[in-house]
Amino acid sequence: MVKKIIILTLYVNISFAISSLDLAKNLINNPSKNSQLELLFSNNSYIDNNGNCDIAKISQILKTNSLITLTLSNPQSLRLNFKAKADEVMFFKILSDVLTDAGYIYFIPTDLILREGNIDYTIQVESQYVLDPGTLYNLLKENSVYINNIKRIGAYDYEYDLNFSNAVLKTNTNVNLNTPKSLEKPLKDYVLDLKNATNLIIDANDLDNWFPKIFFLDKNLNLIKAVKSENKNNHFSELIPNGAIYAIVSDM
Repeated sequence: MVKKIIILTLYVNISFAISSLDLAKNLINNPSKNSQLELLFSNNSYIDNNGNCDIAKISQILKTNSLITLTLSNPQSLRLNFKAKADEVMFFKILSDVLTDAGYIYFIPTDLILREGNIDYTIQVESQYVLDPGTLYNLLKENSVYINNIKRIGAYDYEYDLNFSNAVLKTNTNVNLNTPKSLEKPLKDYVLDLKNATNLIIDANDLDNWFPKIFFLDKNLNLIKAVKSENKNNHFSELIPNGAIYAIVSDM
């Protein structure tokens, strides 16, 4: 679809609320394993550069020592609960993308509580694979979202306490200011960072039939302006509206 895009002129959160040992204990939820966990984690903090537990490392250690099993013998009904203080649109966009990238394409929302900016969201997934804590950590980190805690409540029941205080939507292509960039036809919509930009210019290949659909969004992913064309238009140029932080580039 799109071959060339030009963008013209276009608090670090530190939390030591939970130790790596406590997080590992919560994740395993088996008192008989506590002594082994203490040997593995008592003298090692496993903290990442942002002051959060490095759950990718913790998860790998648990897997290496056969303390966590993520592949089940048969598909089971998994209950996953996510809690965060966050903007609702940002929360659901990031979490939905992360779950899809983690392999959970189909899931059923079962509970949702919204109260004073706090979100309590539960989904049910039929799967033979438990959500890998390390994979979840890495995917969320791409959006500057971090995991405060993970609790295994039951055999197939997990709770995730997420930190969205510095959340930023992950863009899926980098376009430098005043620099044309050729892009392949995407498998999903392009998400562009519009920081410091004033104008967005997109040229599609002459052989393409592109019907532009562009959304300009603010920092919380609220829609500022939508531009749609029901006619083929392989050249798009638009002034970026005030307050726009992201653009989603798609096709009608």
